[in-house]
Amino acid sequence: MKYFPKLIAIAISATSPLLASAGQWEGPLNGIVDNVVKQGYASYSESSKTLQQKTNTLCRSPSQETLKNAQDAFQSNALDWQQVQWLNFGPVTYFMRYYAFEYWPDKKGVTQRQLRSLAQGESKVMDAPKFWTSASIAVRGLTAIESLLYHPDFQPLQAAKHCRLLEKVTIHHFESADAVATQWQNGKAQDWVFDEEGMGLDPEKIALEQFLQQWVEHMSAVKDAKLETPIGYNSRENLKLAEFYRSDLPLKAIQKNLKSYREIYHAGSPSLFDLAKQKDPELAEQFEAQLTQNLKLALQLPSDFFHLNATYSQEKRIALAKPLVQSISNSQSYLTSLVTQLGFQIGFNSRDGD
Repeated sequence: MKYFPKLIAIAISATSPLLASAGQWEGPLNGIVDNVVKQGYASYSESSKTLQQKTNTLCRSPSQETLKNAQDAFQSNALDWQQVQWLNFGPVTYFMRYYAFEYWPDKKGVTQRQLRSLAQGESKVMDAPKFWTSASIAVRGLTAIESLLYHPDFQPLQAAKHCRLLEKVTIHHFESADAVATQWQNGKAQDWVFDEEGMGLDPEKIALEQFLQQWVEHMSAVKDAKLETPIGYNSRENLKLAEFYRSDLPLKAIQKNLKSYREIYHAGSPSLFDLAKQKDPELAEQFEAQLTQNLKLALQLPSDFFHLNATYSQEKRIALAKPLVQSISNSQSYLTSLVTQLGFQIGFNSRDGD
């Protein structure tokens, strides 16, 4: 997903302040990994498998019913992705999996062009052992699957070559999601921290610092890329830039992201919330209240907020979104202050825009 953070090379100062003794970060780090990341990828893998099975049924028995079942499975899988989308760290970094899971925004229609090219070629080419690990990220994941199921260029009910391509993509997609889930189940975050300078740094603190960095960045991307950009909050409106707009998921995706933020904050014993309460009780509670307010405001937006055929003017959409935009902005400020007070160093935003 091109708007969201790349894996950042670890170059952490050895002089950053510590709150207490070594091992103090074990609670929140393990809590986030166990309750958010591992559970999130387990759900993502399972719904990827269901999606693959439903597309297989669609291609074996094409009908409006089997197409609808495949589309429903896609929507469930895309929303499961929102639980773990914030973290580009660990096994998801192999083979560009993070960006392959969602190639967005696709402003130039790269996915459609490359899918058409694949559909017109020999399908056996895609059976080569290393084809998918070296294939373009634009045709390997959810963005491609959404196009094959919803874009008018593709007709899985009528065109066997389109359905074969859909099957190939969903098989690889499930295999990738399952591989990430398995690797997380068999490992821990500290396995992905490398002390290349031999400085004896705390791997738990460094891993958690990476988590927090990407949480801050994801929060910014939700506000900027998912909410502001499509509705033209600061420029021209283009609702086709909304995430998964063809499958009517932009608002649901934002709501799922905001829900996951509270889970991150409260995961573990002690949790980040618990540690923040010890350090700055007022700030900890302010951030807690703001996270709750974010979700409340997102749930209050009309269900057709991002619909292309809705009757809202650009000014009306901006007016409706303004409270949520400000609330998320406040949340990001609170989170940045909070993690700084806990002794972490949050650097520049590394989002990779177009």
